[in-house]
Amino acid sequence: MVAPISIEDRDRANQHLDRSISFSMCGKIDQAIDEIRKAISIDSEFAQAHNKLGDYYMKKGMVKEAAASYSRSLELDPTNQNSNFDLGCSLAHLGQHDEALEYLRKALELKPSHTEIYGHIGRILMMRGELEDAISHLNKAISASPDDIMSSFTLACAYQMLGQTDNATRLFKKVIDRYNELVNVKKRFAEGHYYIGRSYFFMGNLPEALKHLEKAVEYDTEDVDYHYSFGMLYSDADAFCSLAETLHALGRFSEAREAMDKAIKISPNNQHFSKIKSQLGI
Repeated sequence: MVAPISIEDRDRANQHLDRSISFSMCGKIDQAIDEIRKAISIDSEFAQAHNKLGDYYMKKGMVKEAAASYSRSLELDPTNQNSNFDLGCSLAHLGQHDEALEYLRKALELKPSHTEIYGHIGRILMMRGELEDAISHLNKAISASPDDIMSSFTLACAYQMLGQTDNATRLFKKVIDRYNELVNVKKRFAEGHYYIGRSYFFMGNLPEALKHLEKAVEYDTEDVDYHYSFGMLYSDADAFCSLAETLHALGRFSEAREAMDKAIKISPNNQHFSKIKSQLGI
């Protein structure tokens, strides 16, 4: 058993936590990680600090490390709703869907008013091909919060997979309108252009899809490899893969091959990219 820390040490740990949050709010994630590690070095059982470390890892796309931090936080505080939710989300990104659903459902049980969880459960169910159940959960999320853009995008994809084009188009347009509002405020908002581009791609408007996906790639920075927006995570490699799909659909095969090669170079072990490349024949 770890001996209780002194009041002075607890205060020092909290100061490092506060500084880490300040760095994070300024986009200085590496400094935030340094500070939160200092907090944990002082108090190894500081559950909130482990949870925050997980948040910072997620912002850097270090999903496995994030899941480990969330898991440690949950060991220290098993009934913490946030840690159950965060661990569920990170496991979903890792493709560990059964475990992800377990933690997300536990989080919902702990806090039934956290209706955003329905959207994350729905997203996993969609990825598993359980479309009817996915649509039910996603509609619950949107009914509770009409501005839940992740659920709207995911629900549009589910409808598209079912061939319900009208429903899909209505929701893709909603996603486009929301991200256009943000892009008008932050012109170089890579995430916004990415999801606008993906929405146009699924709607079959390839010129608009291309325009926005090219901006998503152009507006990226060397400091950011992963983007986390409204609960949706995508990487620079995803942007190049999506660009490749759009270029291929436009018949620009050599450019599509170049974009796909960039995706695979960034993430060489990603089976999804290899599958898309094979499907496109490039």
